[in-house]
Amino acid sequence: MRRPALGRVLLVLVVLAVAVPFIAVLSTTFGGSLATGLDTASPWARILGSRRTWRVIALTIGQAVGSTAVTVVIGIPVAYTLARYRFFGRSVLATLAVVPFVLPSVVVGAAFASIFGARGVLDGRGSWWLIIAAHVCFNISVVVRTVGAAIERGGGDSEAAARLLGRSGFATFREVTLPRVASSIAASAVIVFLFSLTSFGVIVILGGGSVTTLEVEIWVRATRQFDISGAAVLSALQLIAVASTLAADIAIARHSKVSTLPSEVRRQRPSEPLAKALVITSVLSIVLICGVPLAALAFRSLQVPGGLGLDNWTSLGSVLEGTDMTTSPISATINSLRTSMLVSLLTVALALPTARYLATRRGRVEQGLVLLPLGVSATTIGLGLLIAFGRPPVDLRGSGLLIPLAQLLVALPLVTRVMVPPIRSLDRAQLDAAEMLGAVGPTRFWRVDLPHLRTALRSAAALGFVVCLGEFGATVFVSRGDEVTMPVLLQQLMSRPGGVGYGQSMAVGVLMVVVCGVVLWIADRMGSSGATVMTG
Repeated sequence: MRRPALGRVLLVLVVLAVAVPFIAVLSTTFGGSLATGLDTASPWARILGSRRTWRVIALTIGQAVGSTAVTVVIGIPVAYTLARYRFFGRSVLATLAVVPFVLPSVVVGAAFASIFGARGVLDGRGSWWLIIAAHVCFNISVVVRTVGAAIERGGGDSEAAARLLGRSGFATFREVTLPRVASSIAASAVIVFLFSLTSFGVIVILGGGSVTTLEVEIWVRATRQFDISGAAVLSALQLIAVASTLAADIAIARHSKVSTLPSEVRRQRPSEPLAKALVITSVLSIVLICGVPLAALAFRSLQVPGGLGLDNWTSLGSVLEGTDMTTSPISATINSLRTSMLVSLLTVALALPTARYLATRRGRVEQGLVLLPLGVSATTIGLGLLIAFGRPPVDLRGSGLLIPLAQLLVALPLVTRVMVPPIRSLDRAQLDAAEMLGAVGPTRFWRVDLPHLRTALRSAAALGFVVCLGEFGATVFVSRGDEVTMPVLLQQLMSRPGGVGYGQSMAVGVLMVVVCGVVLWIADRMGSSGATVMTG
């Protein structure tokens, strides 16, 4: 089979693989109502007729809007500071702003719970302001990187001219810089809104059972109330919201004007009082939002009755007595590492030919097919897998395949999309010369393409591993017995009554931070270009 045909087939399979659980969810919403319409027995009528549904929808959209607004307001000054100024600790600050984004969302939730949870220094569990703060921590790197890159792309001459004409630094930013990067701000805001809209791990950890959104409501109805049809209707409603958000993202990208001029801006040391104040404010913002929660997570993992110790770590190999847990933390860690490694390798193997096909296509249809699976939330995928493959005639619950399948469906569209730009950046003249010398088909791929794509493949593999390791929204639906993964175990430990297992949950969170950090560090040392990691 020729390469374009193989890539086309794999692209269709990627879309169909995600479509299967989605179709399973939609079919459940019409169960029992296809013949009778929207009567009182219809899941649609029951869910849409409930005041609670509309309250949950309003809360979901409201917290997403609030999280986006706060993230953008805090992120823009930080982005400007990192793009324009040179100061001691700048690289550390830039790294610290990105670290939470590459971590599993449940870890970010656990980090804030270590300060504000039921056993934290302050008890803020179950409050929206705490959830918004965690969303800011998780998403601020989207604004910092997107807007910061736009600020660095030229604009130095216009800003210098404005300063020569007597405009102050703030006036120059407001009148020159801000309008030029407005489309980047809008694009980053849409992404942050999408991540906040579909946030699950953060709200499950910090909600305290009293705060709910569509994602959490889907999980509760499906796994606690066994209302599969009601959960399916909510999943369909959420998909409408996600699809609308993605449509806004595509519209913004289509109408945005990106400067192609090389950057002539050189970072300056902050000399004016306003510049110094901006740097100090940015440093404090990132340290408080991103640094303090992660430091508190590490500290709480060492906190034991009577002081500090390693008891929470040394007990990771045991199952807590007096609980219904069947998997020890160390077993869950082994499960996660083994599954994430295998699934990430399979993801890259499937994504590479698909991305090579997409790299040769400029049409909107193919690009839209890549974006389409990203519009299906992880909880919808998990619920769909539970419906499609969790009961006869196809029951995979005891096979050990549901968790890898769930992680594959979440990671594959994302890794495919990330791999397309590096493939498009290959030197066309060099590839044509290789073909003229007889390197065609598989020979050209192994001897010409692959050596140039090694860095991108390492980045993709690291991305796939981190996404699989931290996947929670889909896995929590399909994990059973001894198949528990680290994120699911962390949530189970934190939800133990009386705080039993709290210290172990902090240790598991720190362990996930270390594993993600080591994987990304290795990828970077091996030549990774620092691909953006989207683990929402």
